Amino acid sequence: MISSRERLLAALRGERADRIPVSPWGLAKVPRQSPAGQALLEKADPFIDIGLGCDAVGGLDWRPEVSVSGPVRTLRVRLADRDLTAAFTTTAETTAATEYLCKNGDDLRALLEAPYREPVPDASAYRALQEEIGGRGLVILGFGNALNYLHDAMGPELCCQLWAEQPALLMWAASVAAERIQRVVARACEAGVDCVRIYGGEYASELMGPRAWKHLVMPFDKPLVEMAHAEGALVHYHNHGRMQRWLECIADLGVDSLDPIEQPPYGDMTMSEAHRRIGDRVCLVGGLDDMEVLETRPWTEIEPLARELLNTVGPKRFVLGGTSSSLFGERAARHFIRLVDLVIEYS
Repeated sequence: MISSRERLLAALRGERADRIPVSPWGLAKVPRQSPAGQALLEKADPFIDIGLGCDAVGGLDWRPEVSVSGPVRTLRVRLADRDLTAAFTTTAETTAATEYLCKNGDDLRALLEAPYREPVPDASAYRALQEEIGGRGLVILGFGNALNYLHDAMGPELCCQLWAEQPALLMWAASVAAERIQRVVARACEAGVDCVRIYGGEYASELMGPRAWKHLVMPFDKPLVEMAHAEGALVHYHNHGRMQRWLECIADLGVDSLDPIEQPPYGDMTMSEAHRRIGDRVCLVGGLDDMEVLETRPWTEIEPLARELLNTVGPKRFVLGGTSSSLFGERAARHFIRLVDLVIEYS
């Protein structure tokens, strides 16, 4: 029997392994040392995500002042001619940005024109986690693309407004962010990272439209993918939402795998249709929603959904997984484990 890591690598490369991988995105809310966490590692084929360990766009001089008042954490960035502030509010359910650093286009330009020193990614943390996990999952280096950075800095509302009013500014900002991201990720790949995950394209596909994809995603993410491949790394792409219009656009980036392909009624296409359209080029990851299906429904409802996926998608370029929400608990973990038995039976 091959390891989970080898099984996932085979799927991402378009090769057949001993069985279809069953892959939660990390262990979510399940503690690694708990019985459920250990069972997930031993039996399933999890992706284990780790970040760059640095701010690729902000650089070494990115040192915001942080203050906390009750549930609100405030960041202040002091620039030559202005101060920028952001706030994050924590509730019982989640933590979310309630104020963004950039309030207008001038703030964005000032932020990206501030002194910049290229940071060094923490590839040693990637290698250490890979060694700790061993073959019980695939460690993957995750980071946001240039468009993701713009939305983090400004928020979706202002980003969309500036795209309508000042598109040249956003294209310049995306080019600056993308160049920095690519250089830092290249250093990570040179240091031994062999699988990366890009996210952020969904801001174009869900909020900003085809012109944004053409000018803010494709010119920057495609060279990023090509660079990673040249360094021997596989590239996974994360893109939520409706995919009918975007599936081939993502495949044209040259990525090796894509998640999550949300099934109706949450998305607008089935996994089998997605596989028919791009399954010869891209390994598709997902099929069962972490929270709406695996965390809330009984096994008697989950099993037929899983069997349908196995029967209609097939054994190649497919990973049976969730939505990479990283929010699931022990109930979904137990269902992931049962799915492994189902896949073994199918194989």
